[in-house]
Amino acid sequence: MNEWMYFVNANDVYVIRLLVAMVLGGLVGIERQVRGRPAGLRTNILVCLGSAAVIIAFQKLFFELHLDANSVVRMDPARAAAGVITGIGFLGAGTIIKSKDFVRGLTTAASIWVVAAIGITTGLGEYGVSVVLTGLVLIALYTLHRLPIKSDHYYLLHLIWHGDIDLLDEVIAQLHRQNFRIKGRRISRQPKTGKCEAVLDLRIREKQYENSLFNRLQSDERFDEVSWR
Repeated sequence: MNEWMYFVNANDVYVIRLLVAMVLGGLVGIERQVRGRPAGLRTNILVCLGSAAVIIAFQKLFFELHLDANSVVRMDPARAAAGVITGIGFLGAGTIIKSKDFVRGLTTAASIWVVAAIGITTGLGEYGVSVVLTGLVLIALYTLHRLPIKSDHYYLLHLIWHGDIDLLDEVIAQLHRQNFRIKGRRISRQPKTGKCEAVLDLRIREKQYENSLFNRLQSDERFDEVSWR
């Protein structure tokens, strides 16, 4: 017990830095945990603590070895920080889920990366910078997503029918009337069977139109299949 108390007293500055890193990383982690993201409270705490610990260990070695400009051994703090950021990049990449139609996890990956930066600044003893940085991150995560920022929405419309290919022109006219923009199209027709197939990549700014249009297409008996995603 006495040895433990001696260790804490001799390294009180570094212990405080680790505790601050744990708290600040936990604040960001709570937000991710509440949103059900895979990298939640524990992950963000560990990332922040690990980043701070690397910098602290680096500083302790620097002071204990009494390195100066004339020393053979070179210990550049920027290299340690760069190594941490590079390593965290691989961890963040593992949280990104990419499929054909969507990409998810970018915000979580970015939060892990910035938590590493919080750990680095805390490990350096820059409490003011780390606290302000944590506050800005929480504002970005909690507040900015609530802003009424209009964004584009994308859909993939798949149509199958038998008969005249000109039916597609009627569908395209409906899409334009509802402010859809066609970003790409794939159209095929089998001359022997008369089977027509069209896949349209759509973009729209206002979402309130898509359900009425898609339901109207689905109720049109001229189509054998209508699907979208």
